[in-house]
Parts: sequence; C-alpha cells; structure tokens
Amino acid sequence: MIDTAAQRAATGLDEGARKLVLQVVMGQARIGPKEVVALFFRDRFGGPDDYLEAVGNVWGEAEGFRLRQIVAGAHTDAEMAISFGERRDPREAASLALLLHSPEPDFRLAISEALRAANAMEAAAERITAICRNRGAPWAFDHPDGFEYVGDEEIERELIRPASAAIKRPEFAGGVRQEFEAARAELAKGTPGDLKQAIVEAGAAIESAMKVVLEARGTAYGAGDTASVLFNHLVDAGVVPRHLQNLVLVAMTPRNRKGGHGGGAQPHEVNAAEAEAIVAGGAGAIAYLATRLP
Repeated sequence: MIDTAAQRAATGLDEGARKLVLQVVMGQARIGPKEVVALFFRDRFGGPDDYLEAVGNVWGEAEGFRLRQIVAGAHTDAEMAISFGERRDPREAASLALLLHSPEPDFRLAISEALRAANAMEAAAERITAICRNRGAPWAFDHPDGFEYVGDEEIERELIRPASAAIKRPEFAGGVRQEFEAARAELAKGTPGDLKQAIVEAGAAIESAMKVVLEARGTAYGAGDTASVLFNHLVDAGVVPRHLQNLVLVAMTPRNRKGGHGGGAQPHEVNAAEAEAIVAGGAGAIAYLATRLP
C-alpha cells in the first residue's frame, strides 16, 4: 500500500522520529524524558550545565549555544504555564527539549542507556528498528548493543548483511571482525573524532581481510606491506582481478587523507555521510574478499 509515510523523503532521527522512539521508551520502560536524561548523565555529566558545556566543546560553540537556548526556553515556558494554572513540570519539559534537539549520537546513547537500565532493550528493539526504517534513519536497534549502523535498506541488504555473515566465518573471526565492528561502533558514537576513527577501522578491516585471504591461499606478504601492495599480491596470485581495485581499496584513499595521516595546521574533518559511505564500502569489500577464501 502506497501512503504518505511510504512516499516521504528520509528524515533520519529528526524531532518527529525521536518523539516516536521516546513513546516506545515510555511504553516499554515506563520512564519519561527526565529519567532518560538522568540515566544518560549518570557517570558522564554533572548536570545540564556540564553537559551543555561539553556539547559546545565537542560540537562547536554555536551548537552548544543553540541547545542551551532551546532547553532554557522549554524550562521557562513550562514555568509560565504553571503560573497560569497549567500543570507542567519544567524539568520534564527541559529534559524533553534536550532529547529532541541534542546531537544525534547523544540521543541514541540516551535511549540505549534508558532501555538497558530498565531491562527493556529486547522488548523495544523491533519497534525502534521499524521507526528507523520508516523514517529513513540508517540504524537498527539490537539487543544487547543498542543502535547499530546498517545503512538504508539497499545498503543493509547488499553490503552490511553479507559483511556481517563474512566476519562470522572462522577465517575472519579475528582482526577482520574486531575492526569492522569497531568501525560500526565508532559511527554510532558519532563525534568528529569517532567518525575519523571509523574510517581508520574500516581500512584496517579490509587490510586484515586481504591478509587472511593471502594466508589461506598460501601467498606470502611482508609485515609492512601497504594496502595497495597487499592488493597487488592478490592480483599476482590470480585471486582477484585488477579491475576490482577500486572496490577492494574503497576505504584506503579516504583513510589516508582524512584519518591515517596528520592534517598539519588544519585538522582533518570527516562528516557523518562520508564515514557512513566509507564503512558501507568497506563492508562490500569484506563481503567480496570472503568469496575469495578457498
């Protein structure tokens, strides 16, 4: 059935999607925004001011100021409502505003922490994943890990799922699996430093996969061989064709330019879209390399 929801453009975890997720938390964990924020702050932040200062430090002063104004405005509006006879908890209103407008990685972590504390992650997983799918957010909710990057439906089907199957093979169960899962975990954290590290881990996972394939094929390589040299060994051994170089080495140039080497006077910056694309490309490379195991 074609309806408005099916035809709208992807919104990601925007304000509307976050409200839907919070409804799931309320239904499954029986806790509201104030409790969610308290669980998110626990052992991380000394209170709202400490958190808002951290947002400014990590995401920029403009973002910290924007969020501070939104939270303060929600608190003031609720206080005014009480003075006019309406019953609204200012702290609850401020907490809801913070959750609806905080950096997305913080929102995802807050939801995971709240559901984990209430032992409700498994019960909420299916509906939160459905919300992400319906809103075009590239995340699935999994018990016990919380939000995991899966990309859109096509990326999940064509790249992430095959890569997830590949890293479960005994040959890839060591470094390949650890590094690829680390790349997805860094994406979920989502800070500028984490996004840069996601690229690094994606490249490392591909290099590890090439080494595993070479070892399985009985082909020697040097301990210090770069990714391009490892790929050449695969080509020379007749394991992969030369024309698939861009597929296999998809993460290497971005990693070297944005994550693997120093940026000089201006630090490297990696945005979420870049990191997601490179991790997805790395998934495709790993899935392909798994087919070259004997």
